[in-house]
Amino acid sequence: MFKEGNRECIDKLLRSSRFVLETGLAIRAEPYDKRIALWQEIKTNAEKYRQGECGTFLPDLNTHFTARFDASLLLLVVTCKQNKEQFEGFNYFSAGEIEAFETIDKFGYFRILSKKEIAKKISSKDEKTLALLRDYSVSMKQRMDEILNDAAIRDTVRSYLKKQWDENTKKVGDAIAIAGIDLDWFASLPKTAREADMPPKTIIINAGNDAVINTGQGTVVKDAVLTGSSIESAGGGGTTVQDSVITKSHIRSAGGDVPGCGVSILDSVVTSSTIKNVQEKPVEPPKEPEQQSIQHMCLLCGIVVKPGAKFCRNCGAKISTVCGRCGFALPPGIRFCPQCGQKIS
Repeated sequence: MFKEGNRECIDKLLRSSRFVLETGLAIRAEPYDKRIALWQEIKTNAEKYRQGECGTFLPDLNTHFTARFDASLLLLVVTCKQNKEQFEGFNYFSAGEIEAFETIDKFGYFRILSKKEIAKKISSKDEKTLALLRDYSVSMKQRMDEILNDAAIRDTVRSYLKKQWDENTKKVGDAIAIAGIDLDWFASLPKTAREADMPPKTIIINAGNDAVINTGQGTVVKDAVLTGSSIESAGGGGTTVQDSVITKSHIRSAGGDVPGCGVSILDSVVTSSTIKNVQEKPVEPPKEPEQQSIQHMCLLCGIVVKPGAKFCRNCGAKISTVCGRCGFALPPGIRFCPQCGQKIS
């Protein structure tokens, strides 16, 4: 008869993994050194288990235990990724495994709610709940099915993530049934006001040499390696270059003095490059010189003289007062020119 392995032994080895999984992504708030120590401890315990320190278990139990080890390690990797910390464990898991974990965690908002609570939020049109369910019905479910069927994902990770995903989707499906709504209804929901106001964004990854990127409003250039390239903000509009390496390139930022416009560079390395901030100020039309409402001139020879002169210095004729706009001779005491209507001051 099959003899099961030592349960006390495996419980002890899984203690740190259990702590990590029960804490969830909130563990990202823990100090980096503590999370790295947990990583090392879990890896050591997983190796002890695989070497048979706790004996042999039935296949289903064995998969369950190894999945707990790998899932807790994956969670720690995700915390370092989200905190933008350097970590040797990034190569331990594939991009698909990390994406799957983050997707499930996003949907895990429903984990702490009961079916009735979810149904109540649906009926009350809670914005966060409806947005998540719209995302789920449009793309999230299909993407998770693709990821979980990816042969590149190790069986232990697939086992843990599929269990979490199935539990969440079943609870949400039951809640939708209680609310009396068809799942397709969520796909027809309009975007929230906040999402509708957000400008379209483009993610450019690993642009090569001599790349020319003319970015529009709200564009994000992320995780890019740009060499000998040109980045221009098309008329401003809040362009962002993030988590990138830029070498021997030219960055032209239009509208940099206006909040929310121009190019913003975040968490990037820029070397041997030029950054030009272009000030786009409207050109004011040239002002026409103000015309004097009256002038003093000789009507005989046309010489304009200074105020106060009584006779022309050129011909001796008497000086007349004329309209400064049209040159019409003005009778004394009038307020407007009889010829052009210019106001006489």
